[in-house]
Amino acid sequence: MEFSEKDVQEAQVFGEFYIDKMENHRNTLQYYLCENVVLDWFGKTVKGDKTVSAFLKKTLASVNHIMTDAVPVKKIGFRDTHVVNVPKEPKFIPMGLMTPPRICHQKMLFKTPKKQNGASTSSLFQPKENNKEKGQGDGIHNLLDVETSPVKKFKASNGDPVVSNLELVESECDLVMPQVKYVLMDGAIEFHKPSSKKLQSETKWKRPSKLSVAYSKTNCEYTIYLIIYEGNVKCRRNLLKEFEEEEPEN
Repeated sequence: MEFSEKDVQEAQVFGEFYIDKMENHRNTLQYYLCENVVLDWFGKTVKGDKTVSAFLKKTLASVNHIMTDAVPVKKIGFRDTHVVNVPKEPKFIPMGLMTPPRICHQKMLFKTPKKQNGASTSSLFQPKENNKEKGQGDGIHNLLDVETSPVKKFKASNGDPVVSNLELVESECDLVMPQVKYVLMDGAIEFHKPSSKKLQSETKWKRPSKLSVAYSKTNCEYTIYLIIYEGNVKCRRNLLKEFEEEEPEN
């Protein structure tokens, strides 16, 4: 399966997002995990967003990802537990963790409304006279009554009246099921731990690994469904058979 340049670039962007989230922002990781997310940590299976988040917070506290750029792949997984289940309803993400919301415009044809002779109601704020509230020991408060202009009505192309509602929240626009995509990163996982030696503050070692992730992207944010960490080096027992086959006969 061939991928376009856009797919490759999108995979790289997600890979950078994933590593940055895992190493620097693990406290907000749970909001980007699907409720039934599955994690395979070198053969150990962990399920559920809360459980996976708690496991990664503890495990990745002393881990660095040394990976190549993420590349898109057709599919991932090699165990029965490597299943992607997309929930019917999107997960709620607090507004403080989301990227600034964009305005979604409805694709509707409106006729230009006729100019009215009366006063315009386009102003959003119409301040009234300031009222004074009796103080409660903290001074006088100035109250400002705010009025918003009424919702304007337009006519669609067929002549039926339609209420204008051009600005929608992103979650209202994302009514379609998200498309699950897969990425693969190759490299190593670097582990750190305090050293018992006086002249060495910590001990670190690298484990050659592959990282596979199933995710989707909406106008709001990423959602992660499956994470697989696996070693990419065969043990000596598995290599022995291949070595014997390659050994020339005398």
